Amino acid sequence: MFTEVAEVTELVVAPVTITPTKPLTPTHVKGLLWTDLLVKASSRLTGVQLVWNNRMATVTTQSTAFWRYLDLTEPDTDWSAESEAGIGARYLRFHAEHRAADPRALAAYLARADQDGWIHPSGLRMLELWRAELDLLGVGDLGLGVDRPLATTAQAMTRALADRGMLIDHRRFGGPVYLDGPRWGMPLRQLVSSAGHANYLLPILRELVPMIREGRRFLLVHDEELTSDYLLLDRVLTEFGAAVTRVGLSRVPVNGTVRSSRYGGWSGVTLSELSATPGTTDHAAYRLGMRLYFAGALHRRSGQPFRMQLLRRCVGRAARMLDESRVDADWGDPDKGDPGGRHLTAALARLRTRQGYVDPYRLTAAMQGKRAALSAAALRTIYT
Repeated sequence: MFTEVAEVTELVVAPVTITPTKPLTPTHVKGLLWTDLLVKASSRLTGVQLVWNNRMATVTTQSTAFWRYLDLTEPDTDWSAESEAGIGARYLRFHAEHRAADPRALAAYLARADQDGWIHPSGLRMLELWRAELDLLGVGDLGLGVDRPLATTAQAMTRALADRGMLIDHRRFGGPVYLDGPRWGMPLRQLVSSAGHANYLLPILRELVPMIREGRRFLLVHDEELTSDYLLLDRVLTEFGAAVTRVGLSRVPVNGTVRSSRYGGWSGVTLSELSATPGTTDHAAYRLGMRLYFAGALHRRSGQPFRMQLLRRCVGRAARMLDESRVDADWGDPDKGDPGGRHLTAALARLRTRQGYVDPYRLTAAMQGKRAALSAAALRTIYT
């Protein structure tokens, strides 16, 4: 029986994990900007907690198998000054070579990442580069430089799942452990391999399940290619008593193709390359323009491909909006006639969904046009 959750007083926003093994692509940027806008706008109306723990991405075979590969092929490389493109090229080569990692060696890497918070020097370099790019983009601090253990152990989490009858466990036969998707009309999903290695779903559950409280609603922000996994996460969290909403975002095609990061295709469109594109606008216009494009032009389920020309137009539009905002700069300013920003709060409340969060696409649309519902206050407090 599902547990009823009382009135929501806090949103727990959990974006999909990104392994620090490659550059940030347009699909990653879309997810990060949607998350940033959702958190900043919704926090004006209710309590919001953003969940980002590096170990949700590093205690995975996706990360550790790559790092094992680097240690075998380039044991003496100094990664401290390596570029995103350089690390990303190795990531593509690793997947192209289809090397199978030795299970015992991989287990040691996973244990070190889980118990000690260890991250390969290439991963630390990638996180360093991401932090600089996201700071320039104006994305709120995710905690990329913070290390903390996952909220519970793998053993405790699998035991809790088993106690609720949500596992099919073949470990006594030397086999894997599955989440029992068929109980909800979904496929089986491997959670732990026959070698004892967990997939990325287990670290997410280890972090989120202990956070379940009465009055909290979990917002799972993910790309639509992962919908089947996130439907399972939704069901599992609900069984533990959580109120859950999924915010599925379409991926951004590049050159007309939607592909996983492991297959490349990102040359010229990574976040670092977008931020370095020559232009005449300042940082504020870049930040606002990126949001106009990724949250406005590319709506939640948009299938349109990445278009540099349209992004440039959005940045130009952002520069004009910022110039125009100086005319009504007093609107929503606590020191100039609107204590507490009541106009902005009231406008955001009208854009709130039934699940309690402010939708970034509706928010961005409301900022534009001759009858814009939001103006200078939103630009200053949410977008730049």
